[in-house]
Amino acid sequence: MKLIGPKCSCDCYKAGKARCPIMKLSIFSGVPEAAWDNFFKKRISNDYRKGNIIFYEGNRPFGIYFLCKGRVKIVRTDSGLHSSIPRVKEAPCLLGERAFLANEAYRGTGEAMEDCRICFIDTAYFEKLFLEDPKVCRSMLAEMSAELGRAEEHLLDLGFKTVKGRLAKHLLEESVHAGSASIELPSSRGDLAKILGTSPEVLCRLLAEFRRKAWITVSGRSITIKDRPRLEQVSRR
Repeated sequence: MKLIGPKCSCDCYKAGKARCPIMKLSIFSGVPEAAWDNFFKKRISNDYRKGNIIFYEGNRPFGIYFLCKGRVKIVRTDSGLHSSIPRVKEAPCLLGERAFLANEAYRGTGEAMEDCRICFIDTAYFEKLFLEDPKVCRSMLAEMSAELGRAEEHLLDLGFKTVKGRLAKHLLEESVHAGSASIELPSSRGDLAKILGTSPEVLCRLLAEFRRKAWITVSGRSITIKDRPRLEQVSRR
């Protein structure tokens, strides 16, 4: 269930240009002022609390979501009700764009990992305001191709790397993304285990091993990398 938060202050092109993170996405560079003015008039802006569902696996999209703040996990469930997290989306970005462009049902459920602000615009308006611009179409195609490459790499890691290697690689990538040796784990160790394709018990055992070997230090959800060369070596296995 979504929480209707305070009205977004980006209500026009001028305000959005200064504050809206979505307008800073490279795929929308060159979109004219008139299109953005119409976007801010037609979009719906909502705040979602941690754990709220944005869209459900199996439902069809009626528009596209813009993640302005926070992180959303894409959860897939098999027939045996086992779940995995193939992707985590971090603002600013689009949500559900693959299903939207392919006119298919969502292949995963979008769930807020933390408090999020998300805008939605329905199909007709998005097509008119953005997809009539060939540059936006090419940029979206390039972004989806890059995401496909990341998905293929993730599958290869699941198939050929050990869980220890996947954990080491994840910690290193999060560190690069954060620009710091210190990173914050997801609030749920279960979520991280699903991202890495393992169990929470195995994950906790490996984190304890990494800490015992002084490769990392752990304080609650905070992890600090202490021996990057060793983690890089392990990440290749």
